[in-house]
Amino acid sequence: MNVLIVDDDRFVVASLKQKVNWTSLGVKQTFTASNIRQAKKIILEQDIHLLISDIEMPQGSGLELLAWCRSEGYNVQTIFLTNFANFNYAQKAIELQSFEYYLKPIEIDKLELILKKAIKKVQITQTNEDALKVSNYWQQNKQEFLNHFWTTYIRNSESIPIEKLETTLQLNHIDYSMEACFIPLLIDLFPYFLNEKKEIETTLNGEMNLYQKLTTLVKEFFHKSPFSFESLIQLNTNNEQFVVILRCQNISNQTINEMQTLCTSFNSTIHTELLCDVQCSIGDVSKLIGMHNTTKKLLLWKTEYIDFRNKVLLFPIKHRNILIYSSPKIQLLDEYLQSGNKTGFINICKKYLTTLLNKNSINYHALCSFRLDITQLIFTHLNRKEILAHKLFQGKISNFLENQSLRSMEDMIIYITYLVDVSLEYMSFIHSQQSVVKAISTYIDENYHENITREDIAKIVYLSPDYIARIFKKETGISLLNYIIKKRIQIAKELLLSTNLPVHIISDRVGYGNYSYFTKIFKKETNHTPLEYRRIKLTEKAPS
Repeated sequence: MNVLIVDDDRFVVASLKQKVNWTSLGVKQTFTASNIRQAKKIILEQDIHLLISDIEMPQGSGLELLAWCRSEGYNVQTIFLTNFANFNYAQKAIELQSFEYYLKPIEIDKLELILKKAIKKVQITQTNEDALKVSNYWQQNKQEFLNHFWTTYIRNSESIPIEKLETTLQLNHIDYSMEACFIPLLIDLFPYFLNEKKEIETTLNGEMNLYQKLTTLVKEFFHKSPFSFESLIQLNTNNEQFVVILRCQNISNQTINEMQTLCTSFNSTIHTELLCDVQCSIGDVSKLIGMHNTTKKLLLWKTEYIDFRNKVLLFPIKHRNILIYSSPKIQLLDEYLQSGNKTGFINICKKYLTTLLNKNSINYHALCSFRLDITQLIFTHLNRKEILAHKLFQGKISNFLENQSLRSMEDMIIYITYLVDVSLEYMSFIHSQQSVVKAISTYIDENYHENITREDIAKIVYLSPDYIARIFKKETGISLLNYIIKKRIQIAKELLLSTNLPVHIISDRVGYGNYSYFTKIFKKETNHTPLEYRRIKLTEKAPS
């Protein structure tokens, strides 16, 4: 609490500053000024709550000072001191909302009573202003408060006790009753696709802030519906899964029916605006205290239940048939792989999955078993061809598609199609053994300086080491080891004749760290040591 005393009579100023017990009144600092100019400067620089001012002063009246304060937006409580009982002064003071009009001479006891009342009014005004600021701040940041509340509430590992929940609501100024009804809506986005080059692309490349755009879409869509938007919670960092919290009036079957109808239209809106597939999964209507468990159950159910994209799913799924998993037609699928019939293979998989879905008997575990059967079938087929399946399908694309495969029926078909495509294309590639040998030769030509092993070569062509050794010798007439040696010796010869590099440096450059071993191999291939070879060849080239 700060006070400013303004009077051209320095004795009045000194008397007020010294005789009034400002500390007991709760005043922290007392400032003084002898004219309006000084007073304005102090008000601009300090936080003044109470102004005590003479009315008549040589360089401007106290009334003019208060009028300036009001025009500048300073809400100071003002007590006027004057020697004259002037009606016009009093009237003007009232118009400017001054607190008190006090006639001199000053009696300190009476003035302190007035000061106490004025200070109390300052405190009440400050309290009201602070409350207003909090209210305005909350209104401006309402959505952030709601998002923080719901994100903390839903992501909490355990349900929050009702007492703690009520306290949290009060601290965040959120006006929810324990009887308020809400419904969680799980949104699964599918923004990824596999292009013709078997590369992963996303439809959200241009979306710098998907969360904000999705929030706006949800707000606008449900604005005129029976459900009010409360919050959007992002469940992962991949921009794939979100929970929308909607408030509803009551709990009834009609509520769920309305939500189903709305979500069907909402799917179309998302598809149009974000250019990606989507699934909306509707949870149970629940009172506030039960929303944590309701949302957790919805997320658990969603991991168990697999369906097609762009559908509205209602949880919990009732009357699910629990069937013992049985494999698809493995023998027929194997025949299609043998014959390269990709279309037949994929169609059997689609028909199998659709049948399970129509019987309402597909779940996460059934889909995992199906994926395992298919991958084992394909990998076994590749291994029979001596293709290293685990190497062929090692990489970001394969891992990504495998992780996505359990999200929807389409994702499973995309993954299986990818496995079959890559397998058939690679089998077609290795059927032309010349292509395989060319790939091996190119690798050796580019990496002769490295410590190349059969296992290294097997990795780049995804074939077993024994198989590549056989086909390489069959096509070229020499073994892999001899091809590597001849390549290194060829490069060593070129370096011996075209540079002045020492032999041990050349040995390192062509992949032989052991100088003695390099000399031995070089002599075996050329009948000369490296130094002899350089001397003989350079002598032959020298002009006679």
